[in-house]
Amino acid sequence: MSNTPDAKPTSSDSVYLSLRHKIMNNQIPGGSHLLEDVVAQELGVSRTPVHAALARLESEGLVQAVRRHGYRITPITLADIHEIYQVLSPLETVAAELLAQKNPNDQEVQALQECVDGMATALEHDDLNAWAAADERFHARLVDLCGNQRLARMAKLMFAQSHRVRLFTLRLRDKPVGSVQHHGDLVDAIRQKRPQIARKIHGAHRQDWSRTLEQLLSSLNIHQI
Repeated sequence: MSNTPDAKPTSSDSVYLSLRHKIMNNQIPGGSHLLEDVVAQELGVSRTPVHAALARLESEGLVQAVRRHGYRITPITLADIHEIYQVLSPLETVAAELLAQKNPNDQEVQALQECVDGMATALEHDDLNAWAAADERFHARLVDLCGNQRLARMAKLMFAQSHRVRLFTLRLRDKPVGSVQHHGDLVDAIRQKRPQIARKIHGAHRQDWSRTLEQLLSSLNIHQI
């Protein structure tokens, strides 16, 4: 999509956003097949924008081209989940450390605190979807605000896949009260400009989450999403 202010969404943009939303929210299960003709008919467009949209999704790792069989929604296996968080966890931990080193960092702290407050409010109302949205904003802001654009770009490549996992398990696990506490503690460490503490808090949180996630999926005999 064009970055110019006056650019208007194209047909391929619309198809891309529609398919990406469905994939990201697990409305199309991993392993499912997509045929350009079928997608074009369902969305009322020609094959050209569908082809362009699927190429973009393939570049993000969300679909895989299958010779003579269109595209396949990339499944996420337990091994994939392990690899995703092996990469994502250190990136976010460094981002937290960099934010704690910023001077001043008042605006960054406020942006993160708003997300934590949103997570807490969502849980008070038992709104897990709102909690997940606030949690996603927190992690996006964490890497966006750290000051390292390369780190942010690398982290966001992982976000699409981790988002699918997070939503899939949202109602399979306990209410994420502890997660809100961890995020709040992290914001406090960043506010107090204590980079080593921020790194330790976020690293421990990510390790706990990765371990819990793998144990949960294994216990339910779920091998891919």
